[in-house]
Amino acid sequence: MKYLFLKQWMAEYPAESQVMEGVYLLPELFIIQLKGGKQLCINLIRKNSFPFFAADAFALSQAKPLWQKLKKSTLLSPRLAETDRIIYFPLQHRDIYGELQQFTLVAELMPPQPNVILLNKDSVIVDSLFKYSLADNPQRQILPNLAYQPPKSSFVPEDNPIAAYPDASATCNGYFENLYRSLLQSPVENSGIQHTVSLLSKEQKKLEKKLKLQLGDLENAEQSEHWLACAEALKPNLQRIATGQTSFTSINYLDPGLKELEVKLLADKSPKENLHIYLKKFHKAKNGLEIIKANLDQTRAELARVAELLERVKSGAAPELINANETSPRQMLKTVSEIDKLLGIRLGDDYQIVIGRKAKENDFISTQLGKPHDYWFHSRIYHGAHVLLRCFKKQTPPPELIELCCALAAGYSKAKNSLNVPVDYTQLRYVRKPRKSAPGFVTYTNHHSVYASPLDIRKARELLCAK
Repeated sequence: MKYLFLKQWMAEYPAESQVMEGVYLLPELFIIQLKGGKQLCINLIRKNSFPFFAADAFALSQAKPLWQKLKKSTLLSPRLAETDRIIYFPLQHRDIYGELQQFTLVAELMPPQPNVILLNKDSVIVDSLFKYSLADNPQRQILPNLAYQPPKSSFVPEDNPIAAYPDASATCNGYFENLYRSLLQSPVENSGIQHTVSLLSKEQKKLEKKLKLQLGDLENAEQSEHWLACAEALKPNLQRIATGQTSFTSINYLDPGLKELEVKLLADKSPKENLHIYLKKFHKAKNGLEIIKANLDQTRAELARVAELLERVKSGAAPELINANETSPRQMLKTVSEIDKLLGIRLGDDYQIVIGRKAKENDFISTQLGKPHDYWFHSRIYHGAHVLLRCFKKQTPPPELIELCCALAAGYSKAKNSLNVPVDYTQLRYVRKPRKSAPGFVTYTNHHSVYASPLDIRKARELLCAK
């Protein structure tokens, strides 16, 4: 976010101190719950981070509580750093002994990774949302019990005044809140899509270049008979050719009409070396023709898949690739191919139900495909499928959709012929796969348990279509 907008938001900040009732974390959103129902939010979306007071409070039922020691703390007037996009929020907290403690919340709002850091009165790090050592960042480390050091950067704050907000909001806070909700709900505006499109476009150009080279190889390979004719024309005439000649005209011994053939020569090669070059071209073309054709077919197929995936990403139909910053194009293709093989139901742009029928598929949807805000379902006592409810807009699903997913988890378990099957469900953030555990094995916490009547995917589709 531009420094000028942050400066304007600070100018609108209320002058009075406020009491904190808790600190919570939702995906890409840090929330300070204030007394009276107000919420001070810090958006953690990469490349566009900013604070705002939420007019419409966010539901905290699925939020992760943080830093319980800050409960009932007093939030004082914040300060914006003069040289970069960092806001310092001073806090005062009275402990159980009545002693006043000083803390500071540091909101670093710069790309590539916004962060919120809790400091004590001596500017020593107590905790942070994102921790990293010098191995991750050679410039500095953010770890508990270390002195806090602001990031070093060449950023220069702008001086131009703000004429108007892009969405015509009356206040900077209103603009920030509207912007966050649009980033949250509109995948087209998400910077992750732009990053993915860029990666796939580069892969597309790379494959087009590869295809052009392979077509050149094919053209050479299809001239195998010409290379052999040149070699046969040179064999009986080696004594008649002098080093330095650039061409030689002879009879084409492979032509039934014995027509003349002009053989191109390399001037810096001897006649015998020119003969060996033509023989090598012939054998390479003869042996490699089928391989080149197979490689061409493979490159064309990859190019078609990349082009198709590029269109899906641009249209927002591949949300699993959003913010896939460390994923290569080939891994993207593999991921989408794996998803296309899964049993599932797509519910518009909001949700998708995915069912893992094998241990390998269970591992894939629970450890690779799902996001922390997605919902995970599994029969409690019986072996069965992992069912994942993908929430593309990070919203809480309606109760009837939760009930349907529970029924599917029961239907794809060993108890599918029973009437009431115990099913556990939780957000994927609470699902863990122990190291070196068997395929499909996970542990989970913070779950809800219900009894569900088994349902297969065909009947689930019929129920959804009837609504």
